[in-house]
Amino acid sequence: MIQAALARLWQPRWRRWIERRLPPAPRVQLHHSTLFIFPSRFGALYLLMVLMLYLLGTNFQNNLILAMALLLLSLFVTCIWHCYRNLAGLAISALSTDPHFVGQSLRFAVQLTADERPRYAIQLSAEGSADELLPELQQQGTLGVTFHPQRRGWFKPARLRLASHYPLGLLRCWTLLDLQQQALIYPAPIAGPLPLSAGPGTDEASATDSAAVLPRPGQHTGSDELVGLRPYRPGESLSQIAWRQQAQGRGLFSKEFAAEPWQHPWLRLAHTPGQDLEEQLSRLSYAVLQLSQQQQRYGLDLGAWRLDPASGAGQRLAALEALALYGDSRYGH
Repeated sequence: MIQAALARLWQPRWRRWIERRLPPAPRVQLHHSTLFIFPSRFGALYLLMVLMLYLLGTNFQNNLILAMALLLLSLFVTCIWHCYRNLAGLAISALSTDPHFVGQSLRFAVQLTADERPRYAIQLSAEGSADELLPELQQQGTLGVTFHPQRRGWFKPARLRLASHYPLGLLRCWTLLDLQQQALIYPAPIAGPLPLSAGPGTDEASATDSAAVLPRPGQHTGSDELVGLRPYRPGESLSQIAWRQQAQGRGLFSKEFAAEPWQHPWLRLAHTPGQDLEEQLSRLSYAVLQLSQQQQRYGLDLGAWRLDPASGAGQRLAALEALALYGDSRYGH
């Protein structure tokens, strides 16, 4: 009870002090004002042993024991300098992190750049992640921390702890870094029927009826305006094949015609089955991946926010981002 109360009192002050001493930045170079050195647990026991030897030597007036105690103490003081120099001068830069899905392993990596001196036994860790060790660093190297996020949206790790016990493990030199890293977490896909419907301007009944007559992949509907060619997909109508390009030996291509937005399939949050909002978003995430893999045009309707029908990687990324950030002021709730 007392320990918890002290922690609640101390931690806010500690965080404010760290924010002033080590402000967030995408690149940090370590020096005396950003590094901290304390004896390790092994080092504390080492000092206790030196103290006992010193007391034993003075009590029995044994110069050999006193000399041993002073020699061990000088070794400890020498380790302070070498432990500091092992991290001093290092430049740490944040590396970019790609978006991930909920439950996937997410690794935040940093790049370490040193001068001509080699560095040893550098460790990187963060709250909620496993430690990663770099045994030796010559000029450049990378370290990372791995997480398994369980919620969609922006994921930002706690401050990264860069530390080293070099050379003898008697001391621990460390720093806390906020490199302003974050990653977008998409809803985890849940397989199921694709919740396709007509355009967002229809009501639920008409949308359900329209979903039954949505064009199959490769079936031409809409205007007759030719907008381009795309690779042929098995199962498409032979009337859509660009026979001129085939005769020229360029391979099989299908004609792509313009169509009105309402003629393309839409993914609507209101028509997506699910026990709760997160399951609905996960089913929409699966549908986005499937339609993108099939190279189909589709739109996304989240109620207060809509994504016009399109296809390609840009459409997939925009749709997944909207699903990941659904609930903020941009995408509505």
